[in-house]
Amino acid sequence: MKTPLLKITLLAAIISFVFISCNNSPKDKEKNLNDAMDKVQEAKEELSNSTLDSISDFQKYKSSIETKLVENEKIIANLKSNNTSKDESTKKLYRNQLDKLKMKNEELKAKIENYKESPEQKWELFKVDFNKDMDDLGKSISNMAERNMKK
Repeated sequence: MKTPLLKITLLAAIISFVFISCNNSPKDKEKNLNDAMDKVQEAKEELSNSTLDSISDFQKYKSSIETKLVENEKIIANLKSNNTSKDESTKKLYRNQLDKLKMKNEELKAKIENYKESPEQKWELFKVDFNKDMDDLGKSISNMAERNMKK
């Protein structure tokens, strides 16, 4: 006797729970849909603004880097022309080192020119890597200039 009564009570509880949870009116559903559509529209606008900001940041960064690369070219050319070493083997070694720096400068120029827009995370990684390469090149050029002054 207890088993059928328990089953009926459990079945009644489940049915009442289902009816209570399914009591969403069409107006509530429409409101939820409108809220969701508004959120989607806001997200699209934020994405669009973020994309425009990212493009703008990239263009600013690219122009500043191109300026630095042109300055590097001028410094390298100036160092080549002002090589005051008297020993021919030293001059040749110095020119070879400057040629390597010039090639590295050209590689960086090609790398920034060929960069394609990508997600922001990849852009940040590219920027960090590129800045490291630019710093290394700048230090190498400075070291060459110091060596030239000491001679």
